[in-house]
Amino acid sequence: MNFERFAASKILGYKRYKNSISSPIIKISIFSIIIGIVVMNISMSIGFGIQKNIKDNFSINTGDLIITNYSNSLFETGDSIDLDIIDLSNLKNANVKNLNKVAYNPVIYPRDSSFDILVFKGYEDLNGNQPNKLNINEVSVSEYFSKRNNLKIGDETTFLFFTKQNKNTPKIRKFIIKSIYSTGIQEYDSKIILGNFKQSKQLNNWNKNNAGGIEVSLDNKNNLEFIYESVPSSYKIILNKERFGEIYNWISLFDSNVYLIVFLMIIVGGINMITSLLITILEKRKFIGLLKVLGANNSSIRKIFMINGTYLIIRGLVMGNLISTSLLFLQLKFNIVKLDPSVYYVNSVPVDLNFFNIILLNILVLIASFLMLIIPSSVVSKLNPTTMLRSS
Repeated sequence: MNFERFAASKILGYKRYKNSISSPIIKISIFSIIIGIVVMNISMSIGFGIQKNIKDNFSINTGDLIITNYSNSLFETGDSIDLDIIDLSNLKNANVKNLNKVAYNPVIYPRDSSFDILVFKGYEDLNGNQPNKLNINEVSVSEYFSKRNNLKIGDETTFLFFTKQNKNTPKIRKFIIKSIYSTGIQEYDSKIILGNFKQSKQLNNWNKNNAGGIEVSLDNKNNLEFIYESVPSSYKIILNKERFGEIYNWISLFDSNVYLIVFLMIIVGGINMITSLLITILEKRKFIGLLKVLGANNSSIRKIFMINGTYLIIRGLVMGNLISTSLLFLQLKFNIVKLDPSVYYVNSVPVDLNFFNIILLNILVLIASFLMLIIPSSVVSKLNPTTMLRSS
């Protein structure tokens, strides 16, 4: 152990601080670091967790992008695309997670005294990995829709379909409710009725090579290059962040919120550490004066107090990380805190317990706090040893 570390360890001894003026200040400073790292870890994990959860839900239910006709809208694919002019083999070889041909048709669900305007989504897996669990006369409705209309599995329901060929005269179809789904995304659950693509094909009078679009779930972003090469310019490729721009813009705000919280917590914690170190330096005037008289230079003495402050920061970080990761783990396993899906698009607070991000955040906090300690430690060079020994 070198001289600076030895001297710092003596200052940090509990008995030395038990009745000192700086003891409560140091405890408050450590507590502020603990609170700061707890708030930062939780904010980061929840913020990124919400983003990841919503994006994953969209990817599972709508793919990451859709290949469709330029004249089609978000939830209406009246104009079909020709699968023969798309290089499907190249798409399948692009290591995509999933490839569905889909069709979106507006439907009306008649109620007792009113009606709901919904969207029938017919889909079929092109990779052959997921056999369609719905027969042509079966549908899967959302939990939101089933509760709203007091329906359950096995019930029969009727929908009125409007197609491009029959805009004025609806086609009436009866279905059996085969299953009930819930994505947690109110924007999706309140509108979409899932069904067999064969039903969509019949409704739109399409042949076997037609579809409203192809929804693609990407394995990684590099696959986009293969997709653009496989799709002719006569068809458009729309990424989810463009299809659902309003929702994606909303979740992007979490980034700026997380960064703002991290910045504020570092500033608050740093100010507390500066205060703590200044009080410690002033309280140890006699000790500093004695060290200077014995030949210690300002750099060495500053190092002693920098080690002192760094130790307190690390102590706060360790305790804060233990508390925050424990709370995050409990939420991850048991979903203790619930959310309103109509507002947040998720049923409970999602957690992205990414230890790499947590370690990176801790390193950032440690470096920023260490740099802020340089300010109060510079006071050491301004203290006169003779004056300090006399005043003591």
